[in-house]
Amino acid sequence: MAAKRSEFIVAVKEFKDYLSSWFFLAIFGLLVLIMIASIVTGTGTYNNQLSTYNSELSRAASVATGGAAFQPQMPSMMLVFESFSSIFVLVGWALPIVIGFSLISKEKESGSLKLLLARPTFRDSIINGKILGSTAILVLSLAAAFLVGLAILLLEGIVPSGDDLLRLGTFFILVVFFSISFLAIAIAASALAKNSTMAILIAIVLVLFSLMVPYFADSICQVVLGNAPTAMIPATGSSSTGGSSSTGGATGGSGGNIVVQYGGGGRNSTNTVRMQINPDYTTYMNTRNQITEALDLISPTSDLTGISNVVVSGEQSPVSTSGAAGMFNFRGRGMSSPTLGNTLPSLLPQILSLLVIVIAGFAIAYAKFVRMDVR
Repeated sequence: MAAKRSEFIVAVKEFKDYLSSWFFLAIFGLLVLIMIASIVTGTGTYNNQLSTYNSELSRAASVATGGAAFQPQMPSMMLVFESFSSIFVLVGWALPIVIGFSLISKEKESGSLKLLLARPTFRDSIINGKILGSTAILVLSLAAAFLVGLAILLLEGIVPSGDDLLRLGTFFILVVFFSISFLAIAIAASALAKNSTMAILIAIVLVLFSLMVPYFADSICQVVLGNAPTAMIPATGSSSTGGSSSTGGATGGSGGNIVVQYGGGGRNSTNTVRMQINPDYTTYMNTRNQITEALDLISPTSDLTGISNVVVSGEQSPVSTSGAAGMFNFRGRGMSSPTLGNTLPSLLPQILSLLVIVIAGFAIAYAKFVRMDVR
């Protein structure tokens, strides 16, 4: 009971210290400004799509002649938050890093850690209280920013539906999870470093690593796997035949083969070769995609990008397919996106990855703090 009371006292102290920190207040103010600017921008996009929806609805009603007419889907309120999510992926690490980088190192620099440990308080109670206090101020800050955004929507007359509120609540929880992962990284850096300057340098290096992993993934695959095999090879048992056509081209063949025609030796003749996809190329690309996805998982920013694709943008999977050839863009065509319940399981790898980062960061900070020599 006494240990829990000590943790609570330390947590309250940390919470109050942040409220009086100009550095924290400046970063928090920046977060709120980003939210306001993003919501204002997103509201304009939403209103434009709403006007398009009303026009298509009127046109569908006017052309309906006895049969079932195509009914466009009303745009989701979550379109408003797409701008915020794309910006937060890049700068959302700043607030948790500011909160956590000096959590322990500042106590060592000022000498207050010796006085704190001289009291009849267990070390684990101190580090637990610090983690609780920093997590509480982080969650409260994010909740305040989201409430500001929601208030702007209501003032603009945009009322979220039940599905919108479910998606927004899910997105908020996962944004908190994402932010706590960077908080854990910052606290671990604070415990390992000798001073606050070194702590923030370590934290920033890890942030840069998280931001750059997606850009280096292709290069890493190139080094590990080498060059890709030829995509198309002659089909097994294919043969060349002559013809009278003088034009070249490619047509579909049976069994997934492609028929390629090209000019032959005769003046009016062509040669035909049946081509097929190289199995080695298929294996290579599957392996490459698996390595890329695995590398992306160790990056919290990539995890949040995937989460935003599913929860905010209504994609079917964390890998955005809106611009991929042959993929159907549901919202872009005015149709209903897959339900959150159907797509949320696809985020399990991203959620587990964030969980591992949180546990690892707090475990490192805890282990280092309880064994720290402050003499």
